[in-house]
Amino acid sequence: MSKDGAQALIKESPMKISQENINTSRRHMLKKATVMATLAVTSGISGNVLAKTANVSDLSDTKEWCYLPIPKQAQASEGVLPLSGGAGLYYWDTGGDGPAVVLSHPGRGSALTWPYQQPVLSAAGFRVIAYSRRGYYGSPAGSADDTGNYADDINALVNHLDIKKFHILGLAAGGFAVSDYAVSYPNRLLSMVIACSLFGLWDKNIDERLDAILPKSFHNLPPEFKELGPSYRWAHPEGVREWIKMEEKSRGDGPRHGQKAKSNISWDKIRAGNIPTFFIAGGADLYQPPSMMRAAAGEIPRSQTLVVSEAGHAVQWEQSELFNRAVIEFFKKHSS
Repeated sequence: MSKDGAQALIKESPMKISQENINTSRRHMLKKATVMATLAVTSGISGNVLAKTANVSDLSDTKEWCYLPIPKQAQASEGVLPLSGGAGLYYWDTGGDGPAVVLSHPGRGSALTWPYQQPVLSAAGFRVIAYSRRGYYGSPAGSADDTGNYADDINALVNHLDIKKFHILGLAAGGFAVSDYAVSYPNRLLSMVIACSLFGLWDKNIDERLDAILPKSFHNLPPEFKELGPSYRWAHPEGVREWIKMEEKSRGDGPRHGQKAKSNISWDKIRAGNIPTFFIAGGADLYQPPSMMRAAAGEIPRSQTLVVSEAGHAVQWEQSELFNRAVIEFFKKHSS
């Protein structure tokens, strides 16, 4: 990754800091218990059940979640893959012989969205790749008459990098690209993670309710208000400032024409792919609240669901340790 995508070094690794906090913070122990309870296999309606306690006093929570600075990034190569019509895909790739993971960014992001995931996934033995969609950071939008589609762009990238099968993770609008790829090229996926996203398909029952919970004025609010949870914004203003820098840079310098899916996406087609699926929701996500994500997970038999308490729409940024730990466990389970 470029130096602009990385931040100052920290003395201790995220995983080491995490272990110390688990040993010393009651909050971490409670949240770890919640993770184990919510990583349930779904059948029908979501299997996302909060840990039960015998006494109300056990719910006492006075320790603040530990927010970490952006860690040192792993070494990665960079490039821009030329596409038709003058378009291109900027990408970075940590390389290596481990299972490949492709990261698909949200609408308020780019290949720069993942500084908390890049070094941790790489250290866990994965080959980590992230790219910017056309018109986002580093990726020329090309002609408005030739916008391509989500699935074929990803396929061009993995072919360019000589990747046969891989895991894919889509966050928010990045989930649209994941669903398109899952329907268009299901045999190339080892697994997929959908975080704070509804797959980019239109579901009348779900979408009409979404319109009801978001007022028309919502879209005019500051990006950091819409994307980051209130707990994070209050407790970690430095992290908010870093997120704003990332979001502003991710917009790119030129035009953005928008893009459509290659395939007509439906629940039936997604189920037919029989791809191991993990849904992750932020407990404070205004766009895709946990109840909505559970409804989506209920459409995919044997999928897994995790609700990360207090996190907003940028769950991978706000509570990266928990997010990374859960994702790594899921990917390793389905890497064979």
